[in-house]
Amino acid sequence: MVLAKIKVESVVLIPLSVFLDRSISVLEAVSEYFMDEKGMSYHEIAVLLNRDDRTIWTCYNRAKKKRPKHVLAAEGGECVPSSVFLDREVSVLEAITEYLKDEKGFSYHEMAVLLGRNDRTVWTCYNRAKKKRGVDKKGGKKR
Repeated sequence: MVLAKIKVESVVLIPLSVFLDRSISVLEAVSEYFMDEKGMSYHEIAVLLNRDDRTIWTCYNRAKKKRPKHVLAAEGGECVPSSVFLDREVSVLEAITEYLKDEKGFSYHEMAVLLGRNDRTVWTCYNRAKKKRGVDKKGGKKR
């Protein structure tokens, strides 16, 4: 059973170098990485990221139109587990920044360099994620 196999191997590490190319979106980059480098099917990626198969198909095809030649991700370096994308409460970039800040302890500037984004963009994404989850600036839950 393919679905059971995917559930067991539900965490795949994604190198942060995948996100450096700003010509494609974050979800497009993840879809392209899984298809081209991991050889996964649309359905396997969809289950892994908690998305619809059609969303993955669309993201992958948009990435191919924007960037016909695939750029290989640099192995090694910092990675983010695919499990951070399971929670649909926050966007993909918000989930990444939240993971890097809360779990890895990176500063906003360090995250910005790793993701190829502006420091203010990273700060905004992180704070939006916290706001969506109802967490105040001191780390406690809002009432």
